Amino acid sequence: MTQEQQERQEPQGYEEFFRTATGHRPHAHQRALAESGLPRWVRVPSGGGKTAGAVLAWLYRRTVSAPGATPRRLVYVLPQGSLADWTHARVGEWLQRLGLAQQVDLHLLAGPDGQDGAWRRHPERTAVLVGTHDVLLSRALMRGFADSRTMAPVSFALLNNDAHWVFDEAPLLGPGLATGERLQALREELGTTAPTGSTWMSAVGDGTGPGPDAGPDTGAAPLRRIRRLRPAPGRYVAELAAALGAAHRPGTRTLALLDSPRRARELHAALRAAHPDRPAVLLHPYLRAAERQLLVRELAEAPEDGFVVASRALDAGSDLSGRTVLTELAPWSALVQRAGRCNRHGEHPEGGDLLWCVPPDSVDTPTGAEAGAEAGALEWLEAHEGVAVSAADLFRARVAGPGAPHSPALGAAELAALFDTGRGAEPADAGPWVCAEAERTVFVAWRDWGAAGEPAPDEPEPWRAEQCEAPLAEVRALLRADGGEDGGGDGGGAWLRDRADGRWRRAAAGELRSGTVLTFDSARGGHLPAAGWSPGSRVPVPSLFTGRTPPATACTAWVGLDQHLRETEEEAWALTSVLPGPRGAQREAVALAARLHDLGKCHGVFQAKLRDGGGDPPEGLLAKSRAPWNNGVSARPYFRHELVSALLLLDGGHWHPDGADPSLVTYLVAAHHGQVRVSVRPEPGEEAGTLLGVREGDRTPPVSVSTGEHFPARPLSPAAPFRPGGAWPALVAALLADPALGPFRLAHLECLVRTADWRSSARHDGPV
Repeated sequence: MTQEQQERQEPQGYEEFFRTATGHRPHAHQRALAESGLPRWVRVPSGGGKTAGAVLAWLYRRTVSAPGATPRRLVYVLPQGSLADWTHARVGEWLQRLGLAQQVDLHLLAGPDGQDGAWRRHPERTAVLVGTHDVLLSRALMRGFADSRTMAPVSFALLNNDAHWVFDEAPLLGPGLATGERLQALREELGTTAPTGSTWMSAVGDGTGPGPDAGPDTGAAPLRRIRRLRPAPGRYVAELAAALGAAHRPGTRTLALLDSPRRARELHAALRAAHPDRPAVLLHPYLRAAERQLLVRELAEAPEDGFVVASRALDAGSDLSGRTVLTELAPWSALVQRAGRCNRHGEHPEGGDLLWCVPPDSVDTPTGAEAGAEAGALEWLEAHEGVAVSAADLFRARVAGPGAPHSPALGAAELAALFDTGRGAEPADAGPWVCAEAERTVFVAWRDWGAAGEPAPDEPEPWRAEQCEAPLAEVRALLRADGGEDGGGDGGGAWLRDRADGRWRRAAAGELRSGTVLTFDSARGGHLPAAGWSPGSRVPVPSLFTGRTPPATACTAWVGLDQHLRETEEEAWALTSVLPGPRGAQREAVALAARLHDLGKCHGVFQAKLRDGGGDPPEGLLAKSRAPWNNGVSARPYFRHELVSALLLLDGGHWHPDGADPSLVTYLVAAHHGQVRVSVRPEPGEEAGTLLGVREGDRTPPVSVSTGEHFPARPLSPAAPFRPGGAWPALVAALLADPALGPFRLAHLECLVRTADWRSSARHDGPV
């Protein structure tokens, strides 16, 4: 922040801060959040300003009133299926108006955009992360959907330390609600490097969670009249379209909020056919990024005359309003949110119309829509037929919600199992902790493969801009229809890169899980420009693949091993000096691990990789080669230099320091690429006596570091320490059980060594 900005902000109170950001004064409940901090639960009627209250209270405390006591990351969580773009854009506007856009980073982590890892590069920065609960909670469990296995520990570290989570409309999170609560309890029980808290927000004031109701002073004027529609099950979509056409008032917006993506697509098509001269927009998360962003902008700028059909996309995180709103019967918390879209801002003084209906029994509602979780909502709606109700009426209603969705146990033992990211580690998927099976999604892209009908062996995986989120169940059904269980019939199936050997292969329907990235032949269809994911379409899909793009930057110098080790240690000291948490022996361990992390690069296989590409390498051990000779090709598949580093440190106590735990240092050295952490297994096809490219009997040369450590030449025996019952599993188990460490602190220290390594390497990067 510039001095001018500080002088402008320091005298101002929260009311001026809030008014600058939003253009209006804060409500009493919003002021209370800024004065006292974010509590465990916030309950405010729909439209009462939950998002602004939570985000701006945290921002004020972080940048003005209590920066040292406020976590540096705000993790703002929307229910899966929400279009987080709206919330992301609103937060961006607030930061711009407050002059904080350069001081506070802002990242979108939803859908394919959740694969953007830029937010992990600056753990010392104040940041707001806006995303959906499937993306964020899976990363907080070290099993991020579509996240790299090697980067998962960094996501885990930053989301579980020095962060405050805000769950918007918590009752809509399914199993994720219990998981978020258990994660917070584990952070408090096992310890974090800096305080990390959680706040759950809801527009339902029925006391479903702990803590008192907020008692907001939001107005109750915006009204909506309740009326039931009774479409015949056999003509459900057609009769809904007719009813919406009759209810629509010219010059206003009509919203239809359905639970099923399939029914939403069908209703959208029916409205377009019946009203060709009136805009009809299909709004859901199953769009490619550019299409979704364009749609959100167009909705914000378009005149309010037409139809918007949405599937869960408007249940939270949007200020979109309609005079007429149709909702299918749903659990009470979802109904309250949908009702909040009707005449949301009181822009129709005569009130709006809230229409509702019971969807037909189908695969989307296996137990019947009027049963179970919806029973209380059904009773309340029928009792208020023809009544005009306000947001405050909905807030005060005492309607029993559904029971807690099933979620697997999540205690210290389960967290320790999730901490292991090794190949083949179990559990492999965080899905059961995060979302119901019917709500899980995958990511699909399309490539034009011409006559070949399949990807070239060296073709890269789809970039996130190419991807479209799609319901997992629908993609499985599509693969089975195309070619049976293995998806390999005449329809071409889907292709993915095997995580074990990196080769392209056909995907089997039964192996898909949340976050899998698949690629279809463009000729197969499955996507339409105006509708997004459309599994029944056979229209060829335009490919967004722009070809192989060489890196814009690379190492521009030959960097000696000793130089790189010294520079990484410098970066580690600098990083730990500005972050809370690692002090004393832990800070010493991070610095020493940074100083020793690449010892294993002394191995002949790694030195040959750096030198055999050409150029004029200098004498002595190298850490990095100069572009264009740094092609990264090793003579041995799977060779991991950090495994060699760990073996050198495990061999004897001659290097042990006075101020740091040697076991912790050794772990941090081994883990600095995310490949050698807990369980370490041979890769497929490795010969006996070889582990990650390191062979029994390999010898390392003597290595001396200019800071005084010396490691004599020695033979390597990679298998013994890492087998079950060996020294390595015991070492890691002891660190996880150490009350001064535990999984959250250990991952954070691991993250700091990795960040120091990235930054020391970046010192020598330049354009190529």
